[in-house]
Order: sequence, then structure tokens, then C-alpha cells
Amino acid sequence: MMTKKGFFRFASLLAIAVVAGFTFYSCNKQVNIPGYKLISKKFVKEVNADVYYFEHIKSGAHVVKFDVADANKTFGVGFRTEPNSDCGTSHILEHSVLNGSKNFPVKSPFTEMGKTSLNTFLNAFTSSDWTFYPVASMNEKDYFNLMTVYLDAVFFPLIKTEPRIFMQEGWHYELEDKDSPIVIKGVVYNEMKGAYSSPQREMSYQIGKNLFPDNGYGKSSGGYPQAIPELTYEDFIAYYEKNYHPSNSCIFVYGNADMKKELELIDKQYLSYFDKIEVDNEIKLQEPFTEFKKVEAPYASLEGVPTENQTFISLNWVYGLGTDQKLSWALSILSDVLVNQEAGPVRLALQEAGIGQNMYSYAGMNQQNGFNITIQNANPEDADKAKEIILNKMKEVAEQGIDRSSVEAFVNRIEFHLREGDDAQKGLSAMLQSYQNWMFTKDPYAGLQWEKQLADTKKAIEENYLEQVLNEAIINNNFGLMMVMVPKPGMEREINEQTTKKLAEYKASLSEEEIEKLIADTKDLIAYQQKENTEEELAVLPKLGREDLNPKADWYEAEERNIADIKVVHFENFTNGIVYVKLMYDLRVIPNELIPYAQLLGDILGLMGTENYSFGDLEKEINKNTGGVQTYITTYKQDRDDNKLLPKFVLESKAVPSKIDKMFELGNEVLYKTNLADKDRLKTILTRNLAQTESNVKRNGLGYAMTRSNSYFSNSGMFSELTRGLEYYWFLAKLVTNFDTNSDMIVDNLKKTADLLFTRNNLILASSCDKADYSNLEKAFTNFAANLPEKESTIVDWNFDLTKKNEALISSSKVQYVVQSYNYKKLGYDWDARMSVLSSILSGEYLQNTVRVIGGAYGGFSGISSDGNFYFASYRDPNLKETLDNYAGAVKYVESFEANEAKMLGYIIGTISNYDYPETASSKANTAFNRYFTNATAAERQADRDAILSTTDENIRSFSKMIEDVLKQNNICVYGSEEKINANKNLFGGFINVEKKN
Repeated sequence: MMTKKGFFRFASLLAIAVVAGFTFYSCNKQVNIPGYKLISKKFVKEVNADVYYFEHIKSGAHVVKFDVADANKTFGVGFRTEPNSDCGTSHILEHSVLNGSKNFPVKSPFTEMGKTSLNTFLNAFTSSDWTFYPVASMNEKDYFNLMTVYLDAVFFPLIKTEPRIFMQEGWHYELEDKDSPIVIKGVVYNEMKGAYSSPQREMSYQIGKNLFPDNGYGKSSGGYPQAIPELTYEDFIAYYEKNYHPSNSCIFVYGNADMKKELELIDKQYLSYFDKIEVDNEIKLQEPFTEFKKVEAPYASLEGVPTENQTFISLNWVYGLGTDQKLSWALSILSDVLVNQEAGPVRLALQEAGIGQNMYSYAGMNQQNGFNITIQNANPEDADKAKEIILNKMKEVAEQGIDRSSVEAFVNRIEFHLREGDDAQKGLSAMLQSYQNWMFTKDPYAGLQWEKQLADTKKAIEENYLEQVLNEAIINNNFGLMMVMVPKPGMEREINEQTTKKLAEYKASLSEEEIEKLIADTKDLIAYQQKENTEEELAVLPKLGREDLNPKADWYEAEERNIADIKVVHFENFTNGIVYVKLMYDLRVIPNELIPYAQLLGDILGLMGTENYSFGDLEKEINKNTGGVQTYITTYKQDRDDNKLLPKFVLESKAVPSKIDKMFELGNEVLYKTNLADKDRLKTILTRNLAQTESNVKRNGLGYAMTRSNSYFSNSGMFSELTRGLEYYWFLAKLVTNFDTNSDMIVDNLKKTADLLFTRNNLILASSCDKADYSNLEKAFTNFAANLPEKESTIVDWNFDLTKKNEALISSSKVQYVVQSYNYKKLGYDWDARMSVLSSILSGEYLQNTVRVIGGAYGGFSGISSDGNFYFASYRDPNLKETLDNYAGAVKYVESFEANEAKMLGYIIGTISNYDYPETASSKANTAFNRYFTNATAAERQADRDAILSTTDENIRSFSKMIEDVLKQNNICVYGSEEKINANKNLFGGFINVEKKN
């Protein structure tokens, strides 16, 4: 049980609690916080903090302070926001309140602070039942600045007097002239069109709608695209008035800032202006069903693409309350043990029946617990059989007892990661863990105290609690749903045609006066969006000064050592008793044709059986003894040169000191003793990987477009295309389609790749641990290295064929991802760190306004890297040609760019924030390894910082010719809808249907 230090009961406190304030004693230090009532205080060892829980007396707000020695100070405010429709009201509000407030009446203080602060985190989240606004900074002045802007945004936003904010961020009709068609635009509208291009997102919506028909969990909190235009401005404001009152809030402050200063600011500047009210925000529990439901619904797929093996089958159960921590943990363990582990009995039963190509399970926690099993790449006729197989296997497991070794392994994995605490944003994590439980219990501690939850769960497992939960929550529970999502070719075209028809009918219903007003409103909104903040307007925002910037670049590095005549790159650091290792093999020893096989090797190692373990037992051993074993490919570029590519095949693991020997033993088993000739297992993994990659292709349009675009001109881009781009997707598809014919060749190529890679001479160990643990690491690695195969390696010149293709990637997406890129070093330009400031200006100013605010895309940004690669990209963009035109307009924008010293300093500060951020033990080690393999130096890093700090607007203007020359290369790749691409065919040199596997 957790000890509770300094826990105060009201009966023993000094009798001086009055309306004006509350005084309490902590560590013999008297602290007076006027305006607050202390409800409780506990030391929570899981976050190593004294946690104070207050109520603000006048407003009714609750405040939680994490008093902890963490310089990354974090603030957050959350509101319970149950959706009352599919219009996405809470999501549109999340965007809108950050677009100007009473004390900061400028366009998007959120964007301005993002550009000009040292924040380490700046965002906002809309969940299914809450909205949360967090910020973090390691600079105290900046932290209070950000806190002030966010509090002003949520409690005094301009949305009530400026409806154009709602129109811009939510939705609006746009009509350029009386002869043009009416269209719908809006940032959230287009964001959600992009989100619902994913079949899984559509499936999630349908599951909620059918599982929770009587409360807000059955509604789309983000907004269902077809429903968003039903939201009126009046309903939008009414929703704000109901939910954004301090009495419906919980405010969090975390870190080493002065608590009295924090709470006084919150009280005097904000909460003191409100009176406490009774808030009716209870979310009605969904009544259980008497019969298990089955619902079938369509999702959009491209015409001409086969629909066989493209159905999703999702079984869902609801049981118990999310605040029952022991139950929630039990359901999570069951999802891993029964389905997610490689030898999970439900997984194996479905594989044996030939149903689906991939499957996964998760336990979700809202007000009520949910348990989900989803089968991917199945067929509609498989649904009833799948349910029968799942329930029969669960009954068998419940009767015979769940495999205790699997449970022990998964509990160990959970405990390892909880104790490691490998999270740079610890404040944000603590807030969300606390808040999600507090919403329903008003207890800010329960969600943090995992030690007790873990102990309770372990004890319950020994008493057959998992079997009890399996019976009650799933086998004998009719409160559930089988959701069958079936592909419907042409569905997106039908939706677009219906929308076009509806808008045409709406336009026909308007009088001439109404049409003229809509045209005027359109022009007015565009003028509002194009209007820039004046210097006088921006002056109201709190700012940092040059004196707040550290002129010295941070620097730490790994050192080169040697163990058993093998090079070791070691970073000594406090790691909280965890040893981190990476076995790194140079990939340049393999020929071009084996590059995708190296990626495939990374995908399958650890999932196959080995000389001493079945694949199921191997997974259990890894979970029981380590924090995980992963194999993957990573790339470095030496000397900031795209032509000096240094790709590595990596086996990464971590363990406590007592398990180092076992960690290396398992690493040896995975790398050198895997049974690559087990064709049945290999085919299962290949088929699953293809299904996962196919899903990724549909969900990550921007990633695939950027990788494809870079492959036209960049060695690193081509390597990425071959190992994680569309080329790798097609490689996988070909292997799966022809597996039975070519299985011998596939196995031979995997063995050939492994034999070339995994040699003693080709290995470098990268490691990080406490000084006291290094000798154990040295001894264990010496044993590991004793029998490694000796073989001379030769570096191969891959000589990639780089050709501009300007392809359109056609998908069932409702939006576009527009990429234009090239390498400026190929045009004779050199890296200049002031380009980082240029990138910040292009992303935060020019593209933010042209592509997002006016264009309606969810995002537009630019990136310029020291290896020479330069790109423009848009995200969830309703446009295509217009966005490319905006990229072209960047030349003139930069050419005429002007900024006074104060504004320039803001851009510099925003850029420096990308260089200064909190790090964990593992991330610091990775940074040190990266510096070693790229040949980075402290002098180089300091020179970059000096250049950034001295950037002038004249420097920015000097880059206009470079941008012009990059854009002249006309190197583009667009992922988007068939309709939009067909309307701009002349822009492309090739067309690829990405949903076809060839």
C-alpha cells in the first residue's frame, strides 16, 4: 500500500479557513493561498510529488497542484464536454476559443504564442467527453505567459462577439460570385473529412453510435463531416455557455514554479470574476442491451478496387465502470493475453479458421469500460462464424484457466514501463491520468496511484479474477455489438454528388438579395482572414526578451569504447536503473535488391520461432525479462550530406541490471537462431504485415506522399521509399500473392540478408546506463560476442536511380496532401541555420494564413533540413492547384518580408524552442548516438545557435532566390481524391491507385 505523507484532515487544521482564504502548513512552512479551500493533500510517489487538491471558493473551480522538482512546468485546464450531436461542437470550440480573447484580442493568440515562445508543449485535445488545454515550458516567465493566454482563451474568448471565428474554424458557405457554385469550407470540417477517410475512423463512429444510442458516447465529438454544417452559431455559443464555466472545470499546475504565485494569478485574473453555479453535466449511463446487436454499415472504397478480404468485423462489449481500476486493468490484460500476443488463443483460433488477415484487441475506458476485438481484411460472410469461434475459445479458456505465464509476462511488461517513466512530458501525462478519473469521482489521486492498482490486480489474478471477468464481461454479457464494415466502391463519389446537389438546391432557394449577401459575407470573411495583426495589436501579448534566451547550445556526447574488440558507442547517464542497448549493423553491406528484405527481416524477427523457443514462448520470455525487443531500420546522414547515407539495422532492448545477461541471450536468439524456414509462420506474418501496411497507406497520406516525393531526388528518400514507402507496400503484396510459388526464394533471400548483416565485423554496440551498471553490461556483452560469426564485409555502392515522376496518388480520401520538395544543395546552396527561422516564418505565418486559414486545410508547413532537403506540405487539404499556387507565392512573400526587431525576436524565440526541449534518459541517449553517427560537433551546434540568434529580416529576404530555384524544379507528389486529381490531370506525370496492391 502506498504511504500517505502530510495528509491533512480538516478537523485537525487550524480554524482559520474563511472566505478570504485558507492557510495550511507543509514541511514547517506556512503557505497562504487566498480564495481557495484545501480539500486534501497527498504525497504520490508514482509522480514523486506532493499533490494538493483545492476548490476555488467563489467560482467553484477545482485546482490540482503537483509540487514536484521538474523544470518542465505544465499547466492545463479541462472541461467536461459531452457531445449533444454529431456536429463536432466541442471540437470546433477547442479550435475557436484559441482565436482571440478579451485581453488578447488578436487573430489566433495560440498561433502567435506558438511562434514566439519557448514552449515545450502547446496544444489542445477534444476527447469523447472532455476538452483539455495544456501548455508547458521550462522557462518560468514563458510558463506564466502561456498560462495567462490559455486562461483568457477559455474564460473570455471573442467567439461571442466575432462569429467569423466560428465560420473559419467550424464551417461556412462560400460563394465567390453569383455564377459560381456554393461550397462548404472550414478548418474542422476539412480536418474531419480527412479523419473519416480512414475506414477505422468510420468504424469507430458506427460502433459508438450503436453501442451508446442514449448518451454522448454515441455522438462524434470531433464532428461527422455530413453533420458539421448542421451546427448553428447560436447552438455553438449555447454549448460554450453551458460547459465553459469554472464550476465545470479542473485546473492543473505541475512543476517547480511557486504554487502561491500560480494560484494567485488564476484567482485574481480569472476565477474571481465568476460565481459558483450548479452544473448539470452528469453523463447518463447507457442501459445494458437485452440482446447482443449485429449491425452492418458501408465504408468508402475506390471504384475498380477488389472488395474481397476488405471487410472489418468488430466485436464489442460494455461492462462495468471505467473508474473501477482493477476491472479496467483486467480487461486490458485479457485483450493482450487472448488476442494481441502472438500465441493468443483467440488469435490462433481465428487464424486456423482462415478468418481475417490481421486482428487486434483493446480495452477502452470512458465512463463505462469497453472491450474490443477487431478482425481486419475479412469478408461479410465470416462475421457470424468469427463470433462463434471467439466465444467458444473464450469459454474453453475460462473453463481451463488462463495461461499464468502469459499473464505474468504481460504484467511484468506493464510494470516495467510504468517504473521506467520514459515520458518527457511527465506533467501532461500526470494531469490526464488524474483528470480522466477525477471527472467521475472527484478524486484526483486514484488515476495516479498505479502501485496500488498493480498490487490489487496481481492479488486478484491469483484468485482467478481474470476468468471471472472473462465470464461476466464477455461470455455471458449481451451488452455488446458486432459491427461489420463492408467496402462500398464509389461511396465517396455518391456523397460528393449528394452534397453538390444539396448545395445547388440551397442556392436555387435563395433570393437575389440573399445571394448578394452570401457573396458579401464570403468577401468579408476572406478579408478578415487576410488581415494581419498590427504591431499595436500584437503588443498586448506577453513576450519574452532576448535576455530570456540561453546563448549557449547544450551539448553532450557519447564516447567510443571497446568491448571484446567490438566498437562500443556509450553514453553514461542516470537511467533510473535501466540499461539501454542497441545492436547496430551496417546495412551498406547488402546489395540493392536485398534492401526491402532487410526491412522485412526487421518486421519478422521476434515474431518467429527460434532454436530454443516457439514464437509464443519467445514473446513471453521477452516480456518477462526485458522492456521489449524490437528490430528495425534507422538511417543517419553523415556530415549533413544526403550522399553520405549511413543506414543501420538495429536490435534494441532494455532491462534492469539483474536481467542484462538474459536480455543479450534473447537478442542472440532473435538475431542468430530464428527459424526463417518456417514457411507457415512466415506466411502468416507476411499476410498480417500487408494488411497493416494497406491500412497505413489509407490513413497516412501525407507520410506516403512526402516519402514518394523525396525519392525523386534524394538518396535517403529513395531508401525510405524502398523500406517504408509505396515500393515496400507493393513488394509485400507481391510476396504474399506469390508466396506458395516463391516461398523458397523468399526464405533464401532472408537468410542471405541475415548472413551478410549479422557478423561480428559489421556490429557496433550503442549503450547507455548508470556508471555502476557498466561492468555488468561489459560482462554480458562479452559473453554475447564470444561466438558471433566472423566475416569480412564490403560496402556496396547502391547508386540509386533518382527520377522526377510528379505522381498523383489516388485514394478514397476526402481531402488532399500536397507536397512539393527538392534538395537545395543540388542547386549550389549551402546549409545556413538561419533557414530554421525561415522555416518557422513560412509555416507559422505564410502557410498558416494561405493554406489553413484561407484555404481551409487542417495544416500547411515547410521544412528545411541541414542535409539540403526542403519541402512544402499541406495536411487534410480541400484544395490542390490552389495550394501549389500558394507555395509559388512564397517567393514573393519572402522577397518582400519585413519585420522589426521585436517581431524578428519572436520568430527567433519560436525557432529556438525547437532546439531546447525536455528529454528522458532514453531520448538523451538517442541524441548522443545520433551526434556520433552523423559526425556532429559542439562547435557546429553552437554556430547554428549563434546564427539563429542573430537572424535579421534581411537574412530572411536573402533566401527568396533559393526558394524560387527549389520551386522551379517542379518536384511534386499529391495524395488525394480521384475527383480532385482528375480535375488537375495536367499537373502530373503519372497516376497511381494506392489502394491497388501493385
